Amino acid sequence: MKRLEIDTRRGAGRPIVLVAFVVAALIITTVWYREGAGGPLHGARRVILAASRPFAIAGTVLTSPFRSLTGYLSDSAVSRADYGALKTQNDQLKARLARLEEARLENERIRELVKFAQAQDYKTLGCRVIGRPSNSWERSIVLDRGTGDGVEVGAAVFAAGGLVGQVTEATRGSAKVRLVTDGSSGVAVMVQRTRAEGVVRGSIEGRLSLDFVGKETLPVKGDVVVTSGMGGVFPKGLVVGDVTEVAAPQADLFPKVTVASRVAIGHIEEVLVMVGSQGVQPAGSAE
Repeated sequence: MKRLEIDTRRGAGRPIVLVAFVVAALIITTVWYREGAGGPLHGARRVILAASRPFAIAGTVLTSPFRSLTGYLSDSAVSRADYGALKTQNDQLKARLARLEEARLENERIRELVKFAQAQDYKTLGCRVIGRPSNSWERSIVLDRGTGDGVEVGAAVFAAGGLVGQVTEATRGSAKVRLVTDGSSGVAVMVQRTRAEGVVRGSIEGRLSLDFVGKETLPVKGDVVVTSGMGGVFPKGLVVGDVTEVAAPQADLFPKVTVASRVAIGHIEEVLVMVGSQGVQPAGSAE
């Protein structure tokens, strides 16, 4: 019972201390504002600040690395966010640039095809290549146009650089073309300079050879080989390629002549197909 009375008395004395502190603070504040800059309180403040200045500088130096690290981490977080946004934007710009470059290249190829078609007296249809063979020995392509567009079996197919091949199959919406480089292909041709006639054949390797040209009219490297129009399969005057190599062994009846197509047949993307009745005969009649 006695201990309870002592605790009560101690708790009752605490408001007096608080009131004393408040009164003291009011007195000091009043004196501070009433005295001038040279008063005792202002002087005491200057002494305290001067005495604590070395400790403040030391604290600033000691905490500077931690503040710098905090700022770096904060900046790094922002930088990573900015980097992610810039990377996304950069990827989008690259994709757009690739599309624009593809469109530019396609326009150039089509422009060459149009110029070539305008220079010929043929009725043609522009087609895109949508299929290539899945094996190494078949040399053919599939086009995105068919009988519904006027494409017929046997029609000649060419590009700005020259002859590409001949339509061998056709459905309403697509057509298969046997390339001149195919081993079963044969094109009636003539050497433009000498007018000597022969047949350009493909091979399993995709090389072109000029056969049945006599040694008396031996072609030379650089001679241009064009379709002769014989047999009515291909119109006369289409460029097939250029002579790149000539060998005429004494024991052989005919020289061995290699021809290179001016068309990048393995990478061609757009072609022209001759439509109408001109020069259209069943596939295989060129041989």
